[in-house]
Amino acid sequence: MPSAGPSDVTFTSEADFPLVRVRERMRQGESLRDAARGEARATHRPAAPLLAAARSQADLVASPIATRVCRGTSCELRGAAQVAEALAGDGPVRPAYCLGYCHRSPAVLDTAGGVWVDVDPARIVRDLGQPAPLPSAPRVESLGPAIVTRRIGRGDFSPFVKARADGAYQILDKARSLGREHVLREVERSGERGRGGAGYPTGAKWRRAAAAEGEPLVIANGDEGDPGSFIDRVLLERDPHGVIEGLALAAFAVGARRGVVFIRSEYPRAARRMRDALAEAERAGALGRELRIDVVEGFGSYVAGEETALIAALAGERGEVRPRPPYPAEHGLAGHPTVVNNVETLVNVPWIVEQGGDAFAAIGTAHSNGTKALCLNSGFASAGIVEVPFGVVLRDVIQDWGATSCHEAELEGVLVGGPMGSFLEPQACDVPICWETLGLRLGHGGLVAVPRGTDLRALATHLLAFAAHESCGRCVPCRAGSARALALAQEDLAADAEPLRAVLETMRAASLCPFGRDAPGPILALLERAARSGCA
Repeated sequence: MPSAGPSDVTFTSEADFPLVRVRERMRQGESLRDAARGEARATHRPAAPLLAAARSQADLVASPIATRVCRGTSCELRGAAQVAEALAGDGPVRPAYCLGYCHRSPAVLDTAGGVWVDVDPARIVRDLGQPAPLPSAPRVESLGPAIVTRRIGRGDFSPFVKARADGAYQILDKARSLGREHVLREVERSGERGRGGAGYPTGAKWRRAAAAEGEPLVIANGDEGDPGSFIDRVLLERDPHGVIEGLALAAFAVGARRGVVFIRSEYPRAARRMRDALAEAERAGALGRELRIDVVEGFGSYVAGEETALIAALAGERGEVRPRPPYPAEHGLAGHPTVVNNVETLVNVPWIVEQGGDAFAAIGTAHSNGTKALCLNSGFASAGIVEVPFGVVLRDVIQDWGATSCHEAELEGVLVGGPMGSFLEPQACDVPICWETLGLRLGHGGLVAVPRGTDLRALATHLLAFAAHESCGRCVPCRAGSARALALAQEDLAADAEPLRAVLETMRAASLCPFGRDAPGPILALLERAARSGCA
């Protein structure tokens, strides 16, 4: 996307984004090469960079009619490989990381956008010939104040009338009379940190954008779900107006007139729900006269959930992580100050503005304020979403809410925070759920139970395959390291794990972004447990 002037917003709808137009051309029958070149000619831009950007996105490279089998960790532990094998002779099949139904693993996304859950490999080929039944909503509860789950725990609030009756947009209306500075101050006082995993203070990001030169943009990041987490999908589907109101408050606070809700392509129902919700909100005048928000579906790249890679993808560039500074809040999409907030982060904002920053800060711990939604996968006796105040002990969540014994007789351990999170053995689960807990990378809050008897070498290889598949390729330690590590694991991990450990340690020390730096953590922990148990 060409550079913009300080007050010249360069997009007015979803169709203004280059890779969106490339995708539409491909849906009309053009090849990837022809679509990228045709779009480059139409917009007077070089063809080679746009083609390279398109080729970096899995959805644009893969067959458009492929059935997607979820190969996220939860589904992998529940037989996804057998599902993929059963479907292999029935048409194109490709992996997805992940579909956001970890509580009903394994899952499959068919070519019509229907999701099949609790998939039986012996039946799935026959079942795909029928319309997919709508999966039931996960169990949702809170062990304290219900903030992010205040609606999804009580039903489906996607219809505007129902959400409005429950208070949606009332805080936005009130904020307009209180002023931008009031909203900024309350979010700063709340101590809220981004719920997507990085934990950056929300108020500091907003303040930076509000003070930067140029007209700001705001983006709701719905492309950030670690395999094992499904809170964003459920919020987008069942409380889209909560997401919209949070984004509108962010826009009001920083002075933005344009916004985007960026939703991963693995969540087609969420994208439909969000588009419908935005249309209803606009017809009702809930967003005011100036603010315009559009929905953009992602292109199949996991790393595009990182804010700088997301901005690059929107701009029609390779979805790669960029060094900071400059920070996106100062210089982001098309040169505009750009605020990117995770979906869960935004749903907290109306509560913060209504109840006050101090009320939010009083929940949790001194450095981890508020609550966190945790997602328990189908490996637990009781799966679903539970919202907990920061500081709650992980073992208590597993045993009391997950109804699963956190003992070596039942579990090899728990994978917390996805493939770049932490693998904790049962004896290590007596830790508080906080950003500052040593040895715990909370990530997006997904908890995946690893049952007793799991082949830990195979699980480590699965995580390596994810890292190699999803590396954006920008830096050598991650790009070459993940590929080399996977090759070593596939050769014979049991014979000699030391070369693999050396590669992983290099990735951890030298990679540009948290993807390459953090991915080795759970893999190394799995190898250590496997070695002690005589499995490697």
